[in-house]
Amino acid sequence: MSQLSDERDGCERWFIRQGLPHLIDRYSVTEDVFTRAAPFLAVVMFSELFLSFGDRWRGWAQGLAFVSGLALIVGVFVVINRLRNRRPFDLPDDIGAIELALFVLLPAGPAAIGAEGEVIADVMTVVAFNLVMVAVVYLVTRWALIPMVMWSVGQMRRRIGDVSALAMKSLPTLVLFSAFIFLNAEMWQVANDFTLPFFALVVALIFSIGGGFLAMSVRRLTLDLARFSTWDEVSEFAGGTPIEGLVPDDSAAPPDNLPLGRSATWNVGLLLWVSQAVQIALVAIVITLFYVIFGMLTVREITLLQWTTVAELTRESDWAVRIPLFGSEMLFSRQLMVVASFIGVISGLQFAVLLVTDESYRAGFAEDMAGEVREALAVRAVYLRELVPTRG
Repeated sequence: MSQLSDERDGCERWFIRQGLPHLIDRYSVTEDVFTRAAPFLAVVMFSELFLSFGDRWRGWAQGLAFVSGLALIVGVFVVINRLRNRRPFDLPDDIGAIELALFVLLPAGPAAIGAEGEVIADVMTVVAFNLVMVAVVYLVTRWALIPMVMWSVGQMRRRIGDVSALAMKSLPTLVLFSAFIFLNAEMWQVANDFTLPFFALVVALIFSIGGGFLAMSVRRLTLDLARFSTWDEVSEFAGGTPIEGLVPDDSAAPPDNLPLGRSATWNVGLLLWVSQAVQIALVAIVITLFYVIFGMLTVREITLLQWTTVAELTRESDWAVRIPLFGSEMLFSRQLMVVASFIGVISGLQFAVLLVTDESYRAGFAEDMAGEVREALAVRAVYLRELVPTRG
């Protein structure tokens, strides 16, 4: 049973590394999501102990305030472990509503100890921050977004030639479009007037449009990837996976071909979406960096002042950094960053449209991703049959 449990754990860790945690049988929020995030949440909670430091206390009193906050958190942790019949300092094997509530509320103690002014305001700020942190950790961990992005970056390295060729197709139109924007004085005036929150909203709007195009592309990948006719077909994908050596031979009953649940289907679709989004983000970042460098080399400060109609550029409000070069100066500024970022984001949107509409790329992407996803689903077929007792 121990070997079976170890093999099952190894298989489930493999699913997470592939960015497909919802292929795990009975994937649980309390046992599979927040337990994986427990070390990070513990680091955050420990960091918030330093909120007890402040000008309110001096000398040894400041150290005593820190120790008091630490004793409060450790004491509650030990009590919860004893109530759950665990050893005092064991890490929890499941994290439910009580543990999450303590993570949100306990750091308010050190915040109250170190508060110099409005205690309630400081406490509510910490509680609000922790609530946001729990929500972010839940989303990132539940969908294994970090392993998913890392996996997608690895896939992009394999397809860098196809991505570069596709980007080159759009280069003439892109250069004409971007040069018109970059050398337009009105664009620099708009960039000068933009506040960062409004610029973030514009970027989010463009991103949502590009994300919609990618969703259309993913939805069109309608191959029935989860179905296998024979175990020989499954064994073709077993090499280098945790189920290598566990695949039944064809004398056994054929694969069950259990359908993917809704969450697993969404997980596979999200993996395909992120894989293409990483490619688009790379194109957008490269173009943004190019125009930052190009602007620093070509746009002189006097020209920027004329375009924006401001009297002078300052480090505080305009991020102005002047770099001497060949007896002249290169200028980095907030306006340059906004214009370059806008061009990069729009270029990313154009590239997203090209990903969806270019038949040769879509065919190659569908074929490659079908193989990768089919490997994961082949592992799932053996995992459910051989490693999940209730399924066997």
